[in-house]
Amino acid sequence: MKNKILITTGGSGGHVIPALNLYNHLKNEFDVYLYTDVRGAKYIPKEIRKTIFEVKKVPEKKYLFPIKIIFLFYAFIKSLIHFKGNKIDIIISTGGYMSLPIVMAAKIFNKKIILFEPNSIIGRSNKFLLRFAYQILCYDKSIIQSNNKKSIVPSYKGVVIDPILNNCFYSNQNTGENKDDKFKILIMGGSQASLFFSKHLKSEIIQLSKKYKIEVTQQLSSGFDIESYKKEYNENNIKNNLFFFEENFLCKKNNFDIAITRAGASSLAELAHLNIPFISIPFPHATDNHQFLNAKRYFDLNCCWILEEKNFNSGDIYEIINQIIADKNEYFEKKNNLIKLNENKTWKNINQKFIKYFNEN
Repeated sequence: MKNKILITTGGSGGHVIPALNLYNHLKNEFDVYLYTDVRGAKYIPKEIRKTIFEVKKVPEKKYLFPIKIIFLFYAFIKSLIHFKGNKIDIIISTGGYMSLPIVMAAKIFNKKIILFEPNSIIGRSNKFLLRFAYQILCYDKSIIQSNNKKSIVPSYKGVVIDPILNNCFYSNQNTGENKDDKFKILIMGGSQASLFFSKHLKSEIIQLSKKYKIEVTQQLSSGFDIESYKKEYNENNIKNNLFFFEENFLCKKNNFDIAITRAGASSLAELAHLNIPFISIPFPHATDNHQFLNAKRYFDLNCCWILEEKNFNSGDIYEIINQIIADKNEYFEKKNNLIKLNENKTWKNINQKFIKYFNEN
């Protein structure tokens, strides 16, 4: 009989996308269930079976703390009732507020709990749940205790894994120089998009177009009118493709010379796997500044550039890309470092590691 695995995930794309990728790795070998909330459900294809487990989120206000406790307790009771009627062997949590009561109830029923943490600092939900967990899967070994006693994850609980991506990313990596005469720029803000990018980067691209042949593919924030936004690019003879958030967009089109991006763990893992050097402008209000730390991991491997939004000045993007086009030595050094980082990372290899891990646990 197949082991039953429940994957629980919060409502943001940063939580749901890794959960979906885990589901696809495990679905053929195990009996896998996917739990999310209403927000997360919009990222999950209709053909995938899922259970909507809604936990009301209360704003982070001290005077609302008692209400938060009441909502969590109610969700905890619902979780206990649910586990009593369902045989689940392993719980995997990719984080998020709604995972808290499910994982705590799983502990009462003595289920094996495995956490997943793609960021370079452990999230608050996972930090709380770590005490109940058997192990935590992570991308960045720096959050695991070794000689660094400030790291929070005990070495016996931390397991470093390769980034888990949709299967489509493994068939078409960008390994060579773009032969097109245009310098192709991707601007993307992740599942939440980026209002800052939509407001401030157009002028940088237009400035570059005065000197170089530029093609831009840009994700816009909701509320922007694509046709109105395109008008200024068209007036400056800039070939452009504008879009709103599309799941796995890079599977469809990835022949970019460079990307300008926020620093969600999934977005950076996708760009890195496709060997696209990137300029990261981390979202400055991300919890515990985790986006900056995500980008810094790749920066320390000499794979990217980082600009902090608080220090951003008009002309910063122009200066970096102008330098890249004028002298590509640093650019190709970063691209080659990405290529080395991704050696032997195939879907089959990663899938076999996951199947082995969960069969042994």
